[in-house]
Amino acid sequence: MTKNRYAVRGAAAVALALGLAVVAAPSASADEAPTPTDVVGVGSDIIQNTMNFVADGDVNGNPGYNSIGNKNRLISFDATADANGRNAFTDPSLGTSGLLNPTITLRAGTYPVQRPNGGSAGLTALVNDGTAGVSANRISFARSPNLPTAAQQSQAQANLGTPLHSVQFAADKQVIATASTTNAPALLSAQELVGIYNGTYKHWNELPGNSGGSTDAIVPLIPQPGAGVRTVFTNALKAANGGTAVTLAATVRNVQQNDPTTITGLPADEKPNAIVPFPVGRYALLSSGYFHDPSSPYNVTTPPAALSAAGLQLEANSGTAGDSNPVFGAAIAYYVIFRESDFASNTPWQPGSTLNWVQELFFNPGGPAPFLNTAPVQALLTAAGVTPHYEDFGNTTSG
Repeated sequence: MTKNRYAVRGAAAVALALGLAVVAAPSASADEAPTPTDVVGVGSDIIQNTMNFVADGDVNGNPGYNSIGNKNRLISFDATADANGRNAFTDPSLGTSGLLNPTITLRAGTYPVQRPNGGSAGLTALVNDGTAGVSANRISFARSPNLPTAAQQSQAQANLGTPLHSVQFAADKQVIATASTTNAPALLSAQELVGIYNGTYKHWNELPGNSGGSTDAIVPLIPQPGAGVRTVFTNALKAANGGTAVTLAATVRNVQQNDPTTITGLPADEKPNAIVPFPVGRYALLSSGYFHDPSSPYNVTTPPAALSAAGLQLEANSGTAGDSNPVFGAAIAYYVIFRESDFASNTPWQPGSTLNWVQELFFNPGGPAPFLNTAPVQALLTAAGVTPHYEDFGNTTSG
């Protein structure tokens, strides 16, 4: 049975390569109402597009899991109500825009809940998906660039009766982004960033080895609370600060994660002085033309212009900065995190199969490779701008 199912996967890929018609299952990106037997994920914005590719395929014709005729689907809810990964706001025509808390219906026939926005928010939602008064197992997995903390593992054990299991399926890197025309030095170390984000360095000419630099005030930006990539960045600052967490200065602004307009949309006097941690994978996806201008109404004959990374640039992530320390670059792991008990389940997922959903999709030592560790998925990950990297982390916790 299992062999036949994987043969169907291969046949679909061949058909697409030859230009033959392949009947696709309904799209699973964003806001469907999943059935009780669908697998449902929430969490990180940086991982959402990659997981959407894994679920539904990419614009290059590479098939995803739901494109190959499976009855039960992989549903990965976006972190925000916007497919470009931006937060949702009230209609500007009604006056001053305000940030909303968009909701989603995690399972058909259940009430809406606040949409988890970010890896940390996704993990929080997962570990609380089973507390008193909450229908358990609405959420199957969380997307996160960080492993669960020891506290989250304890909460999972208490709330869910099981620890959490983590599997990495891709690798990315976080670097510093600036405007294309910038007063920032071309190379910034983690130690220099500690001084910038704790308020020690307020102007560019105060940085070590940069006394001849601009006297303009630095504009330090950071992803919003709850974002997994914010945790990646603050953990890197903590490591560079001798293991002590950095207290952010009052000048540090929270911004929408992974959005180039957080810099390109700034006033002219601030734009050349702004910096923000930014993932290389998201920059590559922007540069590929995948995202399109949301201000243009849909018209199939005249598609909107592609959004690009124009006006934004990434700093080099190798070399030595002005303080003689290595330049900043933090690894971003793409994790899927699920209940250990779901991996141990004896309940088959797809009709005719003996595999449960974890074994089918994410983790199956000693058996057929899970979908997440197959050649078709590696092509999808490459198209998403990240590096395929499959590794089991079990019940490991973050520091």
